[in-house]
Amino acid sequence: MDETNVLDEMPAEEITQTEKKSRGGKHSKPGKNGRRGGKKSKKGLVIALCVIAALAIIAALFVFVVYGGRHMYLKAELGDGAPAASAFMKDGADASYVGDANVSTSKEGTYILKVKSGGKVRPELLIVRDTKAPTTDTTEAQITIDDKSLDPETALGEIKDASKVTATWEKEPTYGAAGAYDCSIKLEDACGNSRSVKLTVKVLGLVDVLEHEAGQPRPSLKDFMAVEREDAKLVTDLNDITWDKLGDYEVKAEFDGKTFTSTLRIVDTTAPDPDIVPAAVLVNGKIEAKDLALSGGDATAVSYEFTSEPVLSKAGTVSCGIKATDEAGNSSEKTGKIIVCDAIAELEASMDMVTESDVLAALGSDYAGYKMESEPFERTSLGAHAMVFAKGDEKINVGVVIKDTVAPTAEGIDCQCSTGYYCEPIKFVTNVADMSKVTAKFVNEPDWSVEGEQNVQIVLTDRAGNETTVEAKAIIAPDTTAPVIYAARDRYCYVGEAVSYFKEVFAEDNADPEPEIEVDKSKVDAKTAGTYDVTYTATDHEGNTSSVTVKYTFVEKKIDDAKLDEAVDKVIGEIITDDMSVPEQAYAIFDYCYSNIIYTGTSDKTDWKSEAYRGLTEGVGDCFTFYSASYALLQKIDCQVLSVERLNGKTQHFWCLVNLGTGWYHFDACNVGPEHLRCFMKTSEELVKYSVQYWRFDTSLYPPLETTPYSMS
Repeated sequence: MDETNVLDEMPAEEITQTEKKSRGGKHSKPGKNGRRGGKKSKKGLVIALCVIAALAIIAALFVFVVYGGRHMYLKAELGDGAPAASAFMKDGADASYVGDANVSTSKEGTYILKVKSGGKVRPELLIVRDTKAPTTDTTEAQITIDDKSLDPETALGEIKDASKVTATWEKEPTYGAAGAYDCSIKLEDACGNSRSVKLTVKVLGLVDVLEHEAGQPRPSLKDFMAVEREDAKLVTDLNDITWDKLGDYEVKAEFDGKTFTSTLRIVDTTAPDPDIVPAAVLVNGKIEAKDLALSGGDATAVSYEFTSEPVLSKAGTVSCGIKATDEAGNSSEKTGKIIVCDAIAELEASMDMVTESDVLAALGSDYAGYKMESEPFERTSLGAHAMVFAKGDEKINVGVVIKDTVAPTAEGIDCQCSTGYYCEPIKFVTNVADMSKVTAKFVNEPDWSVEGEQNVQIVLTDRAGNETTVEAKAIIAPDTTAPVIYAARDRYCYVGEAVSYFKEVFAEDNADPEPEIEVDKSKVDAKTAGTYDVTYTATDHEGNTSSVTVKYTFVEKKIDDAKLDEAVDKVIGEIITDDMSVPEQAYAIFDYCYSNIIYTGTSDKTDWKSEAYRGLTEGVGDCFTFYSASYALLQKIDCQVLSVERLNGKTQHFWCLVNLGTGWYHFDACNVGPEHLRCFMKTSEELVKYSVQYWRFDTSLYPPLETTPYSMS
């Protein structure tokens, strides 16, 4: 065999060795011994290759036997933890880890985990690496013109990565100069992964966007300020803004010799709360959902629709669902009533009772000779009322609609206001008179930050939507008026029983909407019968304070609370149903006490719980018993209750003040008062007509009462 052929079949390494020998050695020609050496080398190479191949086959067989159907290793991203054991199975077969599969979520590494599947346990290799750059969702940051720097991590907020991240500015904002700056920050994690994050940094003198809920008191200059400046003043006249129109408005202010701009965004996130009253329609007539709504109960315009079309083919009362939707798309649903009738009579609201002659006069001459069979009712309740009239054997259903078409009247006053504090518009008027509840709003709201006199206009709107505009003045000066503490009076308590010192007591301030009120009960020994001084102190934001000291007398308890609760719950279960409104619940309580307790002229006036139990179970007592039973029952419904005692009378008298959500009214279920008046939710003006003295009380202890007659609807 010649040299060329031998070289062709030799491995590269041996070729190199041969070439060196033939080209660079001392013997330029191979001899016999050289040829024999070449044959041996070739034979050895073949043997080696065979051994390697056999080992490879054996290894492959071993891997197939041991890891058949499994991955020999998996890669995982740092932070993800160990995958499910089944991930190691090529066919996704069920598998589980043997022992803990603890894998670091913050440090790269290689882990040998034991995985069991098909009854066999095998070691598996998990390689954990961090291959992802840090991320953040932040695209904008804000600072003020007074900020000298901004930490990049603070600018980005939450940064997501499995390992420690460093943030460095690539491009910073210009500090101290208002504007919006395009900036960038480099994020790099501990494993070297990095990214550049683009963001806008706004340097602000005024807040960027101020959201304002439509219908709420409008914001002042300080609400727009991002920094504090004594020389700041508004450039924009806030009275030029349409406060009940949703959208964005540009507001400008000046300070530091510059003009700054903010966006006022008027939003409406509150669903309407429409004032729904019964409406009347003739049999087979037409009616729209809006005909049942006196007002939308929303700062923006409200539209109405029936949730299902009412059936109007037969006389009677029809319940219907009404959906109210405001301009922002917020909606609510309420239930209304439609009086389907043969005739409709409209009457103006008044303090009078509905009479037969009133209705017939409204119906016209075609109905002469008809007689009213239904019970009369007060013309204070707006909306439709079903009544029956008869003429011989003929009966007709009449829908009597009480309307209020008369605008409220009132007088504007000089209202003392505190610098920097909002003052309710209703406080700018007095002697408000109307047949329904009146609300007030500013036409031009004062600038509360400017001291002195400012002319204002107040729009008064009654429940039916009638309006009156009244002129008034705001006298704005620093607040030096202390809060007023209400309902702090002498009380009886029970020895050894926890005392609710703030059950009725609260404070109101001319400026601060939430003055602090504290109680000093350090002189009280609640475990020993006796009379002790208790002092209430109220403080407003300006540090003005007032204090009231009253007597708390502790007596031994005669009735167990559980026993009283059982009696109360029994009555509540008998007189109140789930479909009742809060006013209906309150009237049911009033009617029960008025009708089921007999006046005997005696009671234990040191123990209201015993008297409440006595009134509810025995049905006898005096005015204190009527008060106690009413008080106990009223605790079970959603209302506010205050206890009242007659001022400077020859005899004592007790009753309640109740707020059902429309203000405070007198609630006296005692059935032996002047002319046996059913004193349910009465104004003081109404009661004076019956007696000047009977319901006289210390008004300084209580919040102002409503002057508009109460309406159940």
